[in-house]
Amino acid sequence: MKIDLGHGYYLEPDDSSRDTEFHKRIVSTERIVGTRAGNWLVLECGHRNMAFGRLEHAAGVVLCTQCRDEREITK
Repeated sequence: MKIDLGHGYYLEPDDSSRDTEFHKRIVSTERIVGTRAGNWLVLECGHRNMAFGRLEHAAGVVLCTQCRDEREITK
């Protein structure tokens, strides 16, 4: 389930298995100003994702919804 944040951003839980072609390694992180647990993540594919909560749970890998959505559009 996607939660619309406005301005083209949305939240989506990563409930799938963590070894899909759309799960990418986190290359770097940057805190989101004004949040307690928000981070911008730069992924190995070059996309940026927002993440909230403890990054230890991600184990260095997150779902890139942009790569996934691009693949679905080109089908």
